[in-house]
Amino acid sequence: MSRASLSPWRERGASVCTALARPLVGLGVWVGHVTSWLVLLVMVMVLTTVTLNALGINEIVRWNDKIVLFGNALTINSVTELQWHLFGILTLFGGTYALHYDTHVRVDLVYQNLSPQGRAWVDILGHLILLIPFCLLVAWLTQHFVSMSYVSGEKSNYGGLTDRYLIKAMLPIGLAFLALGALGQIFDKLAIIFDPRRGDAREPSEETAHG
Repeated sequence: MSRASLSPWRERGASVCTALARPLVGLGVWVGHVTSWLVLLVMVMVLTTVTLNALGINEIVRWNDKIVLFGNALTINSVTELQWHLFGILTLFGGTYALHYDTHVRVDLVYQNLSPQGRAWVDILGHLILLIPFCLLVAWLTQHFVSMSYVSGEKSNYGGLTDRYLIKAMLPIGLAFLALGALGQIFDKLAIIFDPRRGDAREPSEETAHG
């Protein structure tokens, strides 16, 4: 489709959708890059746990004033629980990054054989009907889960991490963040529907990025 044959209102619509999508998609990609460094922290935590187990050390260091998450001491149980929680945060916030780069698991029967506009419609409907409602519903339902943890002062029963509400709060925050990323994807796909040339021009770059 040549530029002259595209209606002005479609060009404007595509430009507006792209402008709305850019900050949402950019934020998701940026947070994905930042949280990817948590992999190194998880590796350090695992190595520390293995080393301390081999040496038979339980308590690493103790201090007087309480510190968020660690309380009055850093123990092998604290390190063990921290690696689980860091991996959970990495998974939750990395999901938005995977969504934007289309590296998430996709059960594909017809998707790859569709035109760019057809794939855009599939993504829009999937995000609107399935992904965003699921993320918002679970995020809303887990608010009580987080509140109860805060009110009860929930902490580990084995000398591990304290202030567990902070860890549990990552679930609704991560899902709400994923919903925002999906909203950005909707605007991005709408831009392709308004201006099909955007989808055609994107194909080679996407293949290069994934290849």
